Amino acid sequence: MLEDSCTCCGIPENRDDRTATTATQWSTETPVLEAQLPEELQAALGRFLGTEPVETLGDWTTAVRRLAGDGSITLEELCLSEEPTDHWALVDGERYDFACFYDAVILAGLTDRPVDIRTKSPGGTVIEARAIGTSELTVAPREAVFSFGIDASVEPPSDGEPSLEQGYAAICPYVKAFPDRTAYERWATTVPAATVAMPLSGATEFATQLVR
Repeated sequence: MLEDSCTCCGIPENRDDRTATTATQWSTETPVLEAQLPEELQAALGRFLGTEPVETLGDWTTAVRRLAGDGSITLEELCLSEEPTDHWALVDGERYDFACFYDAVILAGLTDRPVDIRTKSPGGTVIEARAIGTSELTVAPREAVFSFGIDASVEPPSDGEPSLEQGYAAICPYVKAFPDRTAYERWATTVPAATVAMPLSGATEFATQLVR
């Protein structure tokens, strides 16, 4: 059964007909971009790109910027939704709804104005944050974490590099916010993906490299 398709990419967020992974991974290393990713995740990211394993988030952001064409992510390339979603941001009173929670964090990197972010975890818990650029992020609850992952069965590109849209399709369902590490671990054992989680406070460092 395929449910809850992402309105931007047409991708299923819950894939009950496929085998879920059982391993959870946790990273507290800093800087976030230099921390070694779990080997399973490294291999899956490299397979998607048709390259050697991708060792760090810093290496991954370099690849994403290349897929974006001009070297960085722009507002037009975010997963904006015309319909209300569970993942949105407010900038000067204007609401932006996204198919993927992390795009709201990236939005903060595209403006120097404060951005209020609201999302729901897969378990339904509301998580809120306030970002000022990519240098400051406050979150509630303070123990909130976010995951990064990719479809464990992702295939390498058949012809050249994959597109940015294909990247969204493989990764978007596995970039989520959670109220704490325990909530992430419960979720991670139910999804068919290689994932890692880290404190949500490190999310802006990741976004910085995507929009620089």
